[in-house]
Amino acid sequence: METYVQKNHLLSLTWLRAFAAFFVVVSHTVRASEQKYAPVDEESYFLPFAILDLGTFGVYLFFALSGCTLYISNKNKVQSLSMFGAFFLKRFFRIWPPFAVSILIYLIFIEFFKIFYSADSSLWIGQFLQDYTFFNVFQYLSLTFNITGPSGLFQDPYWSLPVEFQYYLLFPIAVILMKRKGWSSLIPILFGAALYLIYSESLLVIDKDEVFKMGYTFFGGILLAYIYQYRKFQIPAIGSIICFFGLVFLVGLIRIDRIEIPSNVPFLSSKWNVYGISAIISVFLALNMKPIQKENVITGLLTSYGEVSYSIYLFHMIFIGISVLFVVNAPIYGDTVKLSFIFLVTLLGSYFFSILSYKFVEMPSIKMGRKLSKALQSTDTRIDKSVS
Repeated sequence: METYVQKNHLLSLTWLRAFAAFFVVVSHTVRASEQKYAPVDEESYFLPFAILDLGTFGVYLFFALSGCTLYISNKNKVQSLSMFGAFFLKRFFRIWPPFAVSILIYLIFIEFFKIFYSADSSLWIGQFLQDYTFFNVFQYLSLTFNITGPSGLFQDPYWSLPVEFQYYLLFPIAVILMKRKGWSSLIPILFGAALYLIYSESLLVIDKDEVFKMGYTFFGGILLAYIYQYRKFQIPAIGSIICFFGLVFLVGLIRIDRIEIPSNVPFLSSKWNVYGISAIISVFLALNMKPIQKENVITGLLTSYGEVSYSIYLFHMIFIGISVLFVVNAPIYGDTVKLSFIFLVTLLGSYFFSILSYKFVEMPSIKMGRKLSKALQSTDTRIDKSVS
């Protein structure tokens, strides 16, 4: 029977990426719906949504997944310093073109939003009303704004993109060092610990320190992928799924303070670190899950949603903004009605828009990156041979 796994593309990791994107969508739906847009409006609250309000956990999942999948697909491609350029070029074309297109779309949408939004500008959705300069646009396009600031322009989720790219800069160095005998499993641990030490001891001050604070999840993903090569067991699919949802429920209860974390536990007394460790465990469960042999409706939807998760991450805030404009101008006030409307518009709108973005922006840029990376790698190889 054909195993339901594609070469170098474990579908369980794609499904986990779908959940990460979904948590981000739910989190920002909650942020938008818990506001009162008029005196007669009500703040929305729905306990299941409160438990699934796990946007930060979702970002940790993205970072751990990124480290894991990068190592699986590149461990044999990054053999020397001469291969760094080809790797960076490929990764640049993976994230930057869709990001640049999204900024252009947000710049247009922001002007539209300013015209039709008439509620309190100090509310969370007022991020679309912030002033910016063309130099700020350049700072964002250069993926350096987490270092230089200002943060929070255009849309909140952008903050993770420079962090992701800066992990890419460290990745090939870690892979080269992991090839040294006796150091393979220690290198990711040392990198993750060093980054967290910089954060915890404030050894290097930048505008936003998440690149240090969250780095252990990216390198934790690398460590999981390294161990995966030598693992001798598989977790039954149903067991992995139950453990994952149990972990999500536990993290959700911690987030809403229904479960209190002991204050004297090193590292784990921080909710953020609970999210990070939980993300690494989630990737472990997905990575070692016994493959499901046949596709069904649920796995098909998860695969589709996971494949376009990057575009969902980039563009879902537009649909948050659009739904809020309807809430303000229709008006659509109240607790359940407002929450349901914002969630459905955002979930469905961002998904179908992201399918188009994936087809017409992401895939062409990925193919271009692969082509240019292959050409550069061939050139570097010829130079190395001529020198030797």
